[in-house]
Amino acid sequence: MDPRAIFAVFKARIKIYARYPGFIVMSIVYPIFTTLLPVFLVISVGGSLEAAGKAFMMYSGTGDFIFFIIVGSTVWSISVGIIWDFGMWLYEEMEAGTLEQIFLTPISVWEMLIGSLMYTVVISLTTSMMSLVIVSMMFGYIHHILSIDFIVALLIIVLGFIPLMGMSLFFGALVLRIKEPWSFFNFLTAFLVFIAGVFYPISILPPIARMIAVLFPVTLQIADARAVLLNIEYVFDPAIDLIILTTYALFWPLFGFWMFTRIREEMHRRGTIGAY
Repeated sequence: MDPRAIFAVFKARIKIYARYPGFIVMSIVYPIFTTLLPVFLVISVGGSLEAAGKAFMMYSGTGDFIFFIIVGSTVWSISVGIIWDFGMWLYEEMEAGTLEQIFLTPISVWEMLIGSLMYTVVISLTTSMMSLVIVSMMFGYIHHILSIDFIVALLIIVLGFIPLMGMSLFFGALVLRIKEPWSFFNFLTAFLVFIAGVFYPISILPPIARMIAVLFPVTLQIADARAVLLNIEYVFDPAIDLIILTTYALFWPLFGFWMFTRIREEMHRRGTIGAY
């Protein structure tokens, strides 16, 4: 892989992003709203912070339900961005009529993916961490952010980026195939909020739903980051969770690359790679 090609993709996407300052502001503000809405909903149902904390303690193992939600919302926003960014970038290029030109350049799929992933990680981490710090300061949880446990939790989240990279390739292949990803994107985003335990512990889900939830790396990222920061239970235990996440880190990149390469070659043979 050529680092110059990777950096060229990264630089091009950063330039486009920097031209829309309103979008930059909304990238910071939006995660704050997605965090505050469920917090206010819990308080309104519980009647007060104390009552909501006691009720939440029964199901999650912690009364710090606000920080519990903050962690889930932050990891979810970063992970969803990584999963969908590569595919949506291909869709935008397809819509603009420049996708064929990109595939004609002497650059590999991995170079495109890594360059795009670098952009997504930098933007998503920067905006989400800024939102995380702002909300944590608002509710007095900044001490969690300044702890060693936060670094450990961040390492777990970063390990989860590897299978998400493979999932990004897989959904990029779907974009080439179905040409219209928005309906699927909206469904999957809502489904992950429900199944991955973004705002509540997956232990309250039915057994079948919990089995499905563990199939997604995002579930392990969120649950294990919370376990480290709040001293609550892991999905299984630290060793098993790490083995599962590592297995996903090996499987998803290989499967995603195989799927993307197969569909791209099929589109090339049909001459429909840039059809929209």
